[in-house]
This record gives sequence, structure tokens and C-alpha cells, in this order.
Amino acid sequence: MLDWLTDEQRALRDMAETFARKEVEPFANQIDRDEVTPPELLAKAAEFGLFGLYIPPEYGGSGVDATSVCLVVEELAKASPSFAGMLTVQIVLCPKTVELLGTEEQKQRILPKSATGERLMAYSQSEPGGAANVASHITRAMPDGNGWRLDGSKLYCTQGTAQTYLVMCKTRTNVGDEGYGCLIVEREDEGFSVAPYEHKLGWRGTNTGPIAFDNVRIDPDDVLGDILTGGFSHREANQANLLSHVATSVGCAQGLLDKTLDYVKERRLYGKDMGELQPVGYWLAEAHAKISACRALLYDTARAFDKGVMEAGMASACKGYIGDTTFDVCCKLLQLWGGSGIMDSTGVNRYMRDAKAKCIAEGASEMHYAILANQLLYGKPTLVPANIVKTAAA
Repeated sequence: MLDWLTDEQRALRDMAETFARKEVEPFANQIDRDEVTPPELLAKAAEFGLFGLYIPPEYGGSGVDATSVCLVVEELAKASPSFAGMLTVQIVLCPKTVELLGTEEQKQRILPKSATGERLMAYSQSEPGGAANVASHITRAMPDGNGWRLDGSKLYCTQGTAQTYLVMCKTRTNVGDEGYGCLIVEREDEGFSVAPYEHKLGWRGTNTGPIAFDNVRIDPDDVLGDILTGGFSHREANQANLLSHVATSVGCAQGLLDKTLDYVKERRLYGKDMGELQPVGYWLAEAHAKISACRALLYDTARAFDKGVMEAGMASACKGYIGDTTFDVCCKLLQLWGGSGIMDSTGVNRYMRDAKAKCIAEGASEMHYAILANQLLYGKPTLVPANIVKTAAA
């Protein structure tokens, strides 16, 4: 599999596999139990250069392509899908958004510290009215002198110990034009508050919870891109993030398959080796086939993305199909563990829970199928609410 890898990609994947086995695996159950990623593991990730993978070299990163990021994330997810999922936000979504929308001053201010893991970031869009349906959002930035005042609240922000937040919100200029923009908010900004973390089914190492803005002052140099269209103009960052997120789903299923194969080979059941029972072998073979198919779809799409020839809607196709398929695989594999599979002590049921969380996080499967359907039927890759933006189409 993946015989097209370059020498550099193969070396990067092997490095990630070693890091996952030696550094991540020992913490995997602890991350799930304590619902936090240990600082010492984050420090190790920074030492290995994981935070700067997708950041250009001129800002202190390695500048690898999205395919290489997916290779790394898949290996990490085999040990801990939760840890890998947390890193995708730090590796791809946040720094790429700054790279695409930011001024040179903003890039120099944010990206070098992001590349070293000194500045952890969070990306916040979801609101009670719906994540993708921005027409229903209420968080808004209003003009205030030469800057802005931000009011509202967000749900399910993957924040962890973030210092910098990229906040999507409705925006309005003095002349009445309304749009959707992206703002930089620092944790210490007056009027910004972070609520206690939620307890989640899975993906527990990525601390998640609501945040709120009460008349937060936003300076002009903390607006990313155009104030009216910044929220719509970093699609490349969102697509790359979706692909890296999907890589965690593939790694999640592969990690559980690897552990299940070891378990089956060691266990005797009903007086014979467990693997000799016909349904067992069938389920294992089916899991391998489905994971292989998902991996092929992911990397075919990622390579097309890197070449600039990815078909519209394919990132969403990967997110919906691979997320659902790998969750089904994890459920079937967990069944092979019997009673021990539902015991936390074995550390395997977290794979099933993480796989389900990944069907919902970064947009539920149904939302992504709706995006794909819109592309297939009407030739529009996204569902942009036209009533929000008066000037973006100009």
C-alpha cells in the first residue's frame, strides 16, 4: 500500500510511527481517562516539530504538503485518535487560516510561535443555531472607532490551553454592508471568557467548551482578511483540515484492528484458537478491506488537493464516507473483544468512542453529504447563505 510515497514522505511516516509508539501510546489511556493531553506530551510533539509541519519554512515550519500531514496524523491516531485530532487543529486549520488571510505582520506575529508549539490556537465557529448555517449565527462584530466590538457566544470550541482564538462572526461596516469575517481574539482580552470544559463521549484529549464575548475590543490589526468576506475566503484551510481530520478516522480504525489482531491471535475460545472461528476471520478481513478502501480514497483525494486538481466536494465526500465507515468498523471490531472490550482497563473502547466523535466533529456526516449533493446537483461546492453577504459576491 502507498507505494507512491517519496523517500521524504516515507521517512516522515516512519518518524511519526516511532513517535506514536514510544511517546503517545503510553499516555493514550490516560488522555481518555483524564480528558486532557499531558503538557509533557505536547512538549515532546513540539520537540519533534509536529506543530510546524504545515507552516511554510519562512515562518519556522517544515512546509510539507497535506498528504504528508495525513500520513503523520494517521500514525498518531493509531495510538490515540484523540491526541491526533487535537493536533490537526494546531497543525492545519489555525495556522493555514492565518497564512491565507493574514497580513505579513500577522503571520510574523503568530506563525513562528505556532510552529514551535509556544502559541496554541483555537478555531471557533459553531453556535446553537448551527455550525454551517451562518445565517443563524448571532455573534457579531460592530464598528467602534477605528476598530470593532465583538459580542456573542460560541459552542464546542476545541480550545485546550489555547492563547489565540480565530473567531468567525457576522460583521457590519459603517455603511451598512453585512458579511462574515474572521477575527483574532487573545485569551487575556477584556470581556472574553472561557467556560468549563464539557465531558465528551470521545475525542477527550481535545478540551471542548463554550466561549463568550462581552464587548471585546478588536483592533484593526486583529482582523484576518477582509472584514466582510474573511469568513468565506479560507476554503483551502478548511479542506486541508478536513483531510487531516479524516486521516485520524483511518488511523483510529487501523489502530483498533492492529490491537484486535494481536488479541485474536493470543486467545483461545471454545477449545480452539479464536481465529479459527469462521465469523472472526470474516470480520477481520472485512475490517481490513474497508480500512484499505478508506485509505485509498483519502490519499487519492489528498494528492489531488496538493496538485490543485481536487474535485469540488471531495473533501466533504471523504469526511462523510470515511467517518461513517470507520465507525462501523470499530463497532464490529470491538464486538470481537466480548466483555473485555467494554472495560476501560483494556483501552480499546476509546477507539469506538473516538470514531463516533469524528463523525460529528468538524461537521456531521449529513452536513458534508449535503455539501456534496449541492455540488452534484447545482455545481456549487458550498452552501453559502446569500442573504448574509451583500458585498462578498462583488
